[in-house]
Amino acid sequence: MSSDAWGDLTNSLTAVCDQFSQDRQIYEGFLTGSPAALEVVGEPYADDWGPRPSRNANMAGLLLTLVAVDHLACLAALLRPQSRVIYGPSAEARSAMEVAARGYHLLDPEITPLERICRQQNERLVSLSEGKRLAVLLKQPQESINVLDNRTKAIFDSARNHGLTPHPKANPHPYIGSKPPSATKLIDEAVGQPKGLGETYYKVMSAVAHGREHGITQYFTYQGALLDPTHADAFGSIETTPKMTAQYLSGTPRAMANILDRLYDRFGWPGAAIQPALTRMRATWDRIATST
Repeated sequence: MSSDAWGDLTNSLTAVCDQFSQDRQIYEGFLTGSPAALEVVGEPYADDWGPRPSRNANMAGLLLTLVAVDHLACLAALLRPQSRVIYGPSAEARSAMEVAARGYHLLDPEITPLERICRQQNERLVSLSEGKRLAVLLKQPQESINVLDNRTKAIFDSARNHGLTPHPKANPHPYIGSKPPSATKLIDEAVGQPKGLGETYYKVMSAVAHGREHGITQYFTYQGALLDPTHADAFGSIETTPKMTAQYLSGTPRAMANILDRLYDRFGWPGAAIQPALTRMRATWDRIATST
């Protein structure tokens, strides 16, 4: 067992990121005969929302995984002792976990091909909605806004053609089919049992990322006599330890391991190389989180 706990945390994440990068360059997309490849045969749901919607929905899962792994690599860099940061890792860990959860939801092996398309089109509708808000705010030409409106209409029309109900007036974003789950629900699913664990991790990281007092002060170490008895101010320091980091941020390696397991299964990628790295990552974070 290494005596360098910071190094163990960092290296466990880096090993996963490096192996995924290698595998992605080798395999690029889903392999012949994989669940994803079988799903896209014939593209029966081709419509105005795109000629290959099933392929796009599956590849969107790969893209989300790529983004999540990129955040994970940033987290690894921030955990190196020489980075000298306290609060930054929580924001990166939160981003990685949130994106991984969306990818995990999109690549669910139990849903129908149409439901997968629906989930990916809802991702598009969020982007189109936010893009229009920005275009209006920046007073961009009406032609640019019309392009976004036409793309949104194409999704709604295609959804109706395949039995999905559009909800154009929904707040905060329009959607088709069933209302998309909240970020906390998606994270809870991606992190896994026990129920509520993912939501707890998300709230802890969000408190730090948003600068909430209860998030900031969890890294305060109080020492010495009171400076101001009225407000209970005291000498102290702001610091963290490997154990604290592993305890507060462990939701991220859990979610990352689960999305990578799901992606490799769905795309038919051999897992012989990445599985040892995932096992090591899980074991390392659990060991340090429970160390004495």
